[in-house]
Amino acid sequence: MHNTVEKAMEMDQFDNIIPDVEQGEEIELREIWDGTGEVPEESWSIQLTDSDWINYVFDIVERKDDPLDNVIRITDIELL
Repeated sequence: MHNTVEKAMEMDQFDNIIPDVEQGEEIELREIWDGTGEVPEESWSIQLTDSDWINYVFDIVERKDDPLDNVIRITDIELL
C-alpha cells in the first residue's frame, strides 16, 4: 500500500472508499472516480476532513467510449 494512501485512510472522517493504487500503476478510471461531476482529465481528489484531501494525479493512456473505462497511469498520489 502506498504510504500516502495509508495516511489518507487513517485521516478519513467521511468513511470514503480510498482507492489503494500505486504510483505508476495502470488502471481504469472507475477505480478512483465514481462517475459524478465532470470527467477528470488530469487528477481526482477525495475529501478526507474539512481541510484535507487525497489527490490522484494521472495521465490518460487510452480513451474509451465510456469515460469510466478510460485506462490511466497514476503519476502521483498526494495529500492536499
